[in-house]
Amino acid sequence: MRILLTFGVFLCLSFSLSWGQTNNGKKKVSAAGVISSLTSKENGQGTVTIVQDPHMVMLLKKEMAKAEDKQYISYSGYRVQVYMGNHQKKSKAESYAREAKLKEKFPDLSYYVAFTSPFWRLKVGDFRTYTDALALAYKLKSEFPDYAGDIIIVRDDETRDLDFEKDENPVVRN
Repeated sequence: MRILLTFGVFLCLSFSLSWGQTNNGKKKVSAAGVISSLTSKENGQGTVTIVQDPHMVMLLKKEMAKAEDKQYISYSGYRVQVYMGNHQKKSKAESYAREAKLKEKFPDLSYYVAFTSPFWRLKVGDFRTYTDALALAYKLKSEFPDYAGDIIIVRDDETRDLDFEKDENPVVRN
């Protein structure tokens, strides 16, 4: 009986939480109308007052309109991770030092130094297949044997501008 009562209370609470998170009655806001939607008055809602230069509204609308016109593609691919470290003072410097050394030997590759707490990572390349990334990993291990223990292939999502993709010339990698 006690278990049934506990289950009933849990069911009622989960139903009320899911009801409160629905999007009933909310309108979709376009990018150009974000300021006006924030400052509009609605019954039962609080009010927001934004104090700023009027030129900021024009700039914001212009930039958001540009972003609406762009088309992006996102695809999963692979990169070669050359370094990962979590030492707060040394890892950032080591990431950038390795990037500089690799750029001397392979200037045509794309390099990504990123901090995702608590790790600094250096990733190299944009590959759609695992085998392409593997070929670069072997090449990096032979050219930089000191880094061989840190080199791994990682799956990475990438977002690219569709207009950039159309204009971009394919790079042939040896």
